Amino acid sequence: MGRKVILSRKGFDGTTGGKASPIIDGKLVSLPIPRADSDHFYKKLVFSPTESYLKVMKDLGIKLYSEAHVDPDIRKSTIPQRPENWRGLFGQSGTSQGTLHNRQVGKGDIFLFFGWFKEAKRMNGVYQYIRNAPDIHAIFGYLEVDRVFDIKEGDPVPDWMKYHPHIRDREEYGTQRNAIYMATKSFSKFPQKQGWGCFKYDKRLVLTKKGAKKRTIWELPSCFQEERENFNSGIKIWKVLQNGNVEIQTNGRGDQELYISDNPEVVAWAENLISSCTIYE
Repeated sequence: MGRKVILSRKGFDGTTGGKASPIIDGKLVSLPIPRADSDHFYKKLVFSPTESYLKVMKDLGIKLYSEAHVDPDIRKSTIPQRPENWRGLFGQSGTSQGTLHNRQVGKGDIFLFFGWFKEAKRMNGVYQYIRNAPDIHAIFGYLEVDRVFDIKEGDPVPDWMKYHPHIRDREEYGTQRNAIYMATKSFSKFPQKQGWGCFKYDKRLVLTKKGAKKRTIWELPSCFQEERENFNSGIKIWKVLQNGNVEIQTNGRGDQELYISDNPEVVAWAENLISSCTIYE
C-alpha cells in the first residue's frame, strides 16, 4: 500500500463530554475527553497565557470533569514546559488500534483528526457559544507518522514520551492492543511546516454539508466518489452530487478510525490541506 490518509474522530462528542468543542478567535480548539486519574487536570491545561481549559469549559457550561485524556497531543502550548525535542503524539488501543494495525498504518501515513465544533466568543470575560451558530464536524488537526511504538509488546520509548497516557498507564490497557504514533519533525510535502499541528478555522476543513440539519451529514470532495468501501462504519447516505462532490452520512459512531485509504487523489487532498491551512500553537 502507498501513503494512507486516516480520518480519526477525537475530542468531545454527544456521549463523551456532551457539548461541542469551541471555535474561538478563529481557532479550532478540540477539548480532550475526560479521564479519571490521568494526572492531566483541565485546570492545568493552558488555553491562553492567562486562562485554563477548565475556565473555558465552565464558561461554556461543561462542569462535570476534572481530569483529561490529552490525546492526540498535538498542541504544544497545552502542557507547560515541554522538552525541547517534544513532537506531536497520538495513542490508540483496542479495536481501533486493531483497525490501524490491520491496515498497516505506519511511517509516512497521515492522520486527519476531526470532531464536533461550534463557534464561541468572549463577552465581558466569559466564553459562550454563539446563538444559532451551526454545529459542525470539522478537521482540527493532523499528524504525519514518523514511527509507531507498540506499547503492548514492550517497544522501548524515548524518556520524553513517557508522560503520555498510553505509556504511563499501560497496565490499564491489559491485553488490548496499545500503540503510540509519533509525528515527523517536519511535514514531508511542505517542510516549512512541522509534522503535526492544530488548525485555524478554514471552510475547507468543514466536513458537514453547508445548511445540513445534522452535523453528521457531510459533503466531501469529488476524490471520495469511489471511497465508500474504505469507511469503517455503516453508511446511511451515499450519493454523488451534481457538482461531483459526495454527500455522506455514516450509521452511528462506528470506529474512531472512520476512514483509511491510499487513494492518491485523497492523499493529495490531505497534503494540500496541511500545506495551505494555517496552524496555531
